Amino acid sequence: ANEPYLGHEFRGVSVDYLATKLLDEMQYVGLSREAKVYEIETEVIRRKGENLVCPRDGKKGAAYIDCIYGPDNASLSTFMLSYTWGYRVGDIVDTLQQFCQEKKLDPKRTYAWV
Repeated sequence: ANEPYLGHEFRGVSVDYLATKLLDEMQYVGLSREAKVYEIETEVIRRKGENLVCPRDGKKGAAYIDCIYGPDNASLSTFMLSYTWGYRVGDIVDTLQQFCQEKKLDPKRTYAWV
């Protein structure tokens, strides 16, 4: 697949991906949307890229963002998200969806640098 921003330092994840696929990935490992960011780090975030080659350094172990493909899911960031590891993932997702709605942005074309 052609991924023009794969490995780019400002590659971001779409709000739509976070609201759908990330929450599905969490549910798959037994975590609800109430889970805090630090609770998904090992089983969801790190696990996704642990066996993939990093496009930045060519070594085993890729960043989560470099394991997400397609323009509906990842591209060059359109904004930076500031958060803490203690926030609930569901709250972050809800806030980003509200942001898209209020600003009339397409969640599939609104990408957060996280």
